[in-house]
Amino acid sequence: NIDQPLITDFNSDDGGNLIIASGYTFTQGANAAIFNGADGLIMNLSAPPPADNGVAGAFYETVESGGVATLSIADAISNFQFYMGSPDTFNGITINFANAALSPVTLNGEAIWGGTPPGSGDQSLGFTVTYHFDAPVSSIVFTSDNNSFEFDKLAGSVPEPATWALMIMGFGGAGALVRNRRRQAVAAAA
Repeated sequence: NIDQPLITDFNSDDGGNLIIASGYTFTQGANAAIFNGADGLIMNLSAPPPADNGVAGAFYETVESGGVATLSIADAISNFQFYMGSPDTFNGITINFANAALSPVTLNGEAIWGGTPPGSGDQSLGFTVTYHFDAPVSSIVFTSDNNSFEFDKLAGSVPEPATWALMIMGFGGAGALVRNRRRQAVAAAA
């Protein structure tokens, strides 16, 4: 149920290059790899998210124990979705904001998907996880402390120009109300 514009579903072109939307880069660090769902469960390494399991051409990313993979975003996004499988307490995501003054947010285990059901590593469970950020995001880092973190279908977007316009007008309107109330309070005191 991905409803944001697709960034990548981990398929590759004829040359073996990852197909990824313009403005995004996906970097695999140590202990990270793309697997084909057709291969099914790979013992002690990777379990495809349920919708990918046994499906030819349903590629997905696996970040193994101690591994890292990073989605970098040229034009920061405010909405992000991905599909994950076999949720467990070892999965980790760090969200880095475009404004370097904002501290990164790290979510581990159940905090990633909201905690229901608990993260037992059940390979029959898959979640579409959706985040809406108050500040634009420039990168998302996926890690695993143990086991593997399997995910697919990264999607995201920036607010539409009309949405930005409404937000700016809203901020301006709120500021005008505050200024007006201050003037009224000063006049009433006089």
